[in-house]
Amino acid sequence: MMKRKYLLHLFILTLSLSIFLGSVSSSYSQNTTSNFSSKQVVINEIKGYAQRHVDNNENMKTEVIIELYQDNTIGLTKVQIAEIYEKEYARLKEVKQTNSNSIWTQLPKGLYGWIVAGILLILLIIRDLIKECIKISIKNLSNWVYKQFSGTAFFEDIALKRYRQALIEKYEKLKIPFRPNYPLNMRTVYVPLKVSGSKEYKLIEVDHALKDYKRFVIKGAPGSGKSMFCRYLCLSYAEGKLNDLSDKPIPILVELHSLKESKLTVEILEKKLVQVCALNDFPKADRFITDGLKKGRLFLLLDGLDEVNFSLRAEVIEIIKTFIDTYEKCRVIITCRTAVYHNQFFDVVQQTLDIEDFRDKQIRDFLKAWKSQMSPGKSVEQLIEQLRKRPKIMELARNPLLLTMMAYLYPDTPFILPHSRIEFYQKATETLLELRDQIKNIRNEYEGKNKRRILQSLALYLSNFQQSDRREISYDTIINKLKEVLPDLNLSPSDTNPIIKEICDRSGLLLRIDGGENYKFAHLSLQEYFAAEALREKEQELINKFKIDTVAWREIVKLWCGLATDTTNLIREVYEKDPLAALECLADAQVVDETLAKKIIEHFKQELLHQEDTENIAKALAAVAADYRPRGSALLQFLVDIMNEDDNSSHKQAAAKTLSYTNLPQAVDILAKYYDKPHLLEVRQELIRMGDLAVSTLESIAMENCVEAMDDLVAIGTPDAADTLEKFLHDPQLKQQAAWRVTAVLDKLKEDENISDRL
Repeated sequence: MMKRKYLLHLFILTLSLSIFLGSVSSSYSQNTTSNFSSKQVVINEIKGYAQRHVDNNENMKTEVIIELYQDNTIGLTKVQIAEIYEKEYARLKEVKQTNSNSIWTQLPKGLYGWIVAGILLILLIIRDLIKECIKISIKNLSNWVYKQFSGTAFFEDIALKRYRQALIEKYEKLKIPFRPNYPLNMRTVYVPLKVSGSKEYKLIEVDHALKDYKRFVIKGAPGSGKSMFCRYLCLSYAEGKLNDLSDKPIPILVELHSLKESKLTVEILEKKLVQVCALNDFPKADRFITDGLKKGRLFLLLDGLDEVNFSLRAEVIEIIKTFIDTYEKCRVIITCRTAVYHNQFFDVVQQTLDIEDFRDKQIRDFLKAWKSQMSPGKSVEQLIEQLRKRPKIMELARNPLLLTMMAYLYPDTPFILPHSRIEFYQKATETLLELRDQIKNIRNEYEGKNKRRILQSLALYLSNFQQSDRREISYDTIINKLKEVLPDLNLSPSDTNPIIKEICDRSGLLLRIDGGENYKFAHLSLQEYFAAEALREKEQELINKFKIDTVAWREIVKLWCGLATDTTNLIREVYEKDPLAALECLADAQVVDETLAKKIIEHFKQELLHQEDTENIAKALAAVAADYRPRGSALLQFLVDIMNEDDNSSHKQAAAKTLSYTNLPQAVDILAKYYDKPHLLEVRQELIRMGDLAVSTLESIAMENCVEAMDDLVAIGTPDAADTLEKFLHDPQLKQQAAWRVTAVLDKLKEDENISDRL
């Protein structure tokens, strides 16, 4: 009896595998476009399509067949392909009609004949239904077999194929939270990131940075594109674009905020990799993960160290370091905010890369994806022109997240670009919270101010680390939080679900995840802004929180300084704990004691001149210097004096870098004076960083027969730079040097445009 039962199970399994592998093979053969080695095989395939089209009562599809087989290698022309297909289609159609007619003519006479005819008619009607049921049954059976055996070595190729397809479906469309019904093509909108790992600038590209380093950290500002880079790598792998790497790694993206275990171990982290595979159509991947880690086949993308709960972060760092040491053959990328990363992985990675702000060409490349979205009377060029007129907002636009918000709000809403960071956040969130239903144009049921109050409450709850995950909040927790908030807004408990739905569906500021079981803000930066709003009148509470965890509350403190009236006391307390954060607060602060402000600025003037790594100091000082009010003007004059009067070349280099970050036209004029100084070669890089703002100045320098200025215009690479280079073709003295440079920049612009059009 047991033997018969075993044989029966074996028969069922064998049958299932046969059906499954048959269906996979069939599906694959129908989609392949490989070269054909046999003329008869090709002809039979063409006739096979004709057979299917006739059987399914489809119209003739000659053009489709020609497109499928026009690249054959056995010499069939388009005319011959069409002739084979159409003749076979016509023959089979005639046979089908004849057979159909013969059935009806051969039916018995009388009542019996009518009964038979009725039965045949019913069978014809339900035929397609039966075929569809059979198809579904086979598919379900195939999926069942796959889920049972996907983790075995025999099924690995199939599992990886399905994993790749899942990654494509997940990442090929970039879903914009503020416009969920209109995603963008990731291939179109993704712009390679500029990074600095040393004094050289280089582009992070799939086939470039990955060849240089096997294990590295990427750090950058909030919203600078760290997560998007990881997703783009996953998409690139799925589309076969990582095959140039000798080890052909398989990326697995882990969002580190999901590591909620209080006692994390290497084994738990391994299980997390298995879970990620399961979420991407590769269930039961335990064997694959274990084997892949040992052999170095896996590419671990550990995204968002800064989003790990503060109480768990040190432990997570140690486990990741142990993990990297244990599986040293594997590739690893770790991403983190600059303010949070303090070289914790210096001993297990090869390099730490800093994401640079978008340059003008990157801004233009990014905005190309929005070209078709512009409403009548608005254009990408107009948006760029508006940014040029607003130096502080142009600085924000160099951040991919904030540029995305601008690109969405500018064409679709009455939104007008403001002049400061806080004003931008205020107006952007206000506009988003007042948006109607974008498809049905239905007005909002709830006021924007009430929805804002709810978001403030949720943001503060998450920022207080009242749970292990600082990014996600459960639906049940939201219900409990709204029980506290709604009565103050004169709303009833029955409003809970409708108001949350309106916030999610229309503003996109809050997102449903995990099938609605959990929620999170569209970006951590937005969560921090709403938390700052929640504490606008609670200065001491914010100070206390900052003292406990300066890293987690740093951005919230900076945003708060733009919202509050008098920030003197808070900035004084911040200066004691984190001097650089205090300097950054000055850029947004509305009212602050002048003595304190001078003390902070004077301190960092000296730091700028004497510190070796001045990147963050330069950016913070530039944000203050870009303000046209007295404090900013005085700092700008200090930088000018350094350039004009200080004999120390390193001091001049630091001042030049700071000037370039101001985005001020007068900064270009100041830097241009030192363009040809051999001890200040860095000035060229600073002018290139300033992009279109420096084009006219570089034109003037190039007119003096300076080929370096032409090279810098090529490096800027924008349409304005190309137009300027073209002018030189009409100058007898410059046209020879300009010719190939014009070709280079135009070819690059054309290549970018063609890529955009193809995608």
